This record gives sequence, structure tokens and C-alpha cells, in this order.
Amino acid sequence: MKFSYYKKIIIGVSLLSGCLYNFWILGFLLDHNSLNNSYVSILEVTDKPYAKLFTITDILAAIGVILVGSLLSYAINLRKTNTLIFYIIFGVGTLLDAIIPISNKCESSISACGISLGQVLTIHDIASLTAAFSLYAALLIMLRNLRFIKINSKLFYWAKYTFWAWCITGILLVISVVIDDFTAITQVLYYVTCGVGIIVIPISLLYLNNHNS
Repeated sequence: MKFSYYKKIIIGVSLLSGCLYNFWILGFLLDHNSLNNSYVSILEVTDKPYAKLFTITDILAAIGVILVGSLLSYAINLRKTNTLIFYIIFGVGTLLDAIIPISNKCESSISACGISLGQVLTIHDIASLTAAFSLYAALLIMLRNLRFIKINSKLFYWAKYTFWAWCITGILLVISVVIDDFTAITQVLYYVTCGVGIIVIPISLLYLNNHNS
């Protein structure tokens, strides 16, 4: 199989994964009450009416990210890039996040869920945090690599805006969790940004590979 085919598959799967990652937005239509003031993951608690649907789409998104990372490691000359390593870790963390549901204590609100050490150290929360910071690391390293080769490229600015959007929306999400309000809005902004990151990172790595070859 020629590299061009790998490139098409990588771009296609990353686009699909980015969309599936944000399939939860349909929760506002299918299970609106659950998202009034709780985490997105509450949609995947087993007693929720569409739990299987949201869990499956989350798993497929994670598998897509891992597949893209694996194809990139085979198809390009950047096998040792830390961006790719963190990208795959993000996929694994997202997969565990989907497989292991959040506590049903979070059903009524984030405050009911709690931010105690016992809550934060659950496998679900650890996987979620690992995924979040891995995507941050992948975006940061990728941005630095792009800066070195062609700072005026359109792709560089896409990466730059995505990185800063991740930082800003991530901070807003943390604030909304702490004050226990506005999470319905901040989660949309944050996870949509993550979905864009899922797409921008592999395209950027392909660009870097073409530039270096």
C-alpha cells in the first residue's frame, strides 16, 4: 500500500474520530436533564437510556485515535516523535474513560459527584485526566515543531489556535467545576476543541513528514 493511501486513511479516520469524540453533544437532545449540571461522562452510566450509544461512540473515537497513531508510526519518518506518543496515550486514556463509567453519584450535579481525593483517584477520573494532559502535551510539542520549520504556514496557525483554545476552554471548565455552574457551556467548548485537536495533530505530523522528506 502506497503512502498516499495511508495518508487518506489517516485523515479520514482522524476526521471520523474527531466527530465521534463529540457525539455526546446529542445528549442535549436525547438526555438533556443529565447534562444540566454534571459531567459528560454521566451519559454513559449504565442506567441511562442511551448509555450504550454514547459508550460505543466514545470507544470508537478512542480506537480511531489509536489506529491513526499506529498508522502514523508506520507510514512516516517521525517514529520517535513525542507528539505521536502522547497522541496514542490520549487515545488509550479515552478508551479507559469510556469503558469504566463515572460514579452514579455525579448524576444530580458536579457538587454531588465531589472533588475529594477518593473521587479524583478513581480509574475513570485518572484515565480522563491522563487523556486531557496527553492531548495538551501532544499539541504543545507539535506546535513547537511546526514553529521551527515554517512559522507562517496556515497549519501552524491552526495548531496555535487549537492549542490556546484548549488552554482557555480547559481553564474555563475547571472554574465552572469549582463554582458548580456553567458546565453545560464550558464542556461543549472544551470537548469541541479536543475534537479539533484529534484532527489537527495527525495532519500536522503528515505535514512535518513531507517537509522533512
